[in-house]
Amino acid sequence: MTFGLFFVVTSATTFLAPAAASDFWDEVRHPGLRAWRQDIAQARLALRAHRFREAMAAANAAVARLPEQAEGYVVRALAAAQLGAPEDACRDLRRALELDPASLDDPLDAGRAAQILAGRGDFEAAARVLRRALARMREGHSRRALYTLYGDVLSALGPAHNADAIRAYREALRTAQRDPRASLGLALALYREDAQGTEWRALARSVAARGRLEILLGGLALSEADRQARRAVLAEAIGDEAAARAAWGAAQSGPWAAHAAARAEERSPR
Repeated sequence: MTFGLFFVVTSATTFLAPAAASDFWDEVRHPGLRAWRQDIAQARLALRAHRFREAMAAANAAVARLPEQAEGYVVRALAAAQLGAPEDACRDLRRALELDPASLDDPLDAGRAAQILAGRGDFEAAARVLRRALARMREGHSRRALYTLYGDVLSALGPAHNADAIRAYREALRTAQRDPRASLGLALALYREDAQGTEWRALARSVAARGRLEILLGGLALSEADRQARRAVLAEAIGDEAAARAAWGAAQSGPWAAHAAARAEERSPR
């Protein structure tokens, strides 16, 4: 009986291709893994096709099938964000990171996840995701975009992270010197470092000259205070003291509240 069982198992695997044999033993160790992989593939295909409800259904099936596998939560979070449920998306992203810190190392997943997390104010988690992804990426447009987002996230974390934000923005601008989002982020970070400097003013003026500022500011995954701080720097760069004072007044929340309050006070009528 033992020999017969041994013969059946070895015969089943001997004639399988290496990948198929691996799939066989994966399924033995993790029942349901093959169907889970199909769910994940279907969810990602639906996401790429903008069929978000279909993606959500497939991701739900994957999570229900193997709840200890992180990727199910990742794809469900991406679908949830597109369906207007950012809190659900953040919850799933945090769960994915708990299960596997490497679950968001893919640059595309990392960028979208960081935007979702930052959009809900979880800048710490967004920074962790981006730090890991950037350490593994090669040069290219996607890497520059992630460095810009990384600078935004670091800047939002407060004064202790401002020097790192400056380095991130400079890395983003190293191969794309006219990027308005990175230029504006760097202008603000440099201003916060030394308001008497000249580089921030030149950067902010170059951004202001391009126009479409409200579109630029509205597209940032940041708090309203961070948007107002950027608006204040732009106003100062072009000499609009009244607009700068109003923007600094509206930027008085979060870790940079004291800095914004001081700048608003300096511009108050005497």
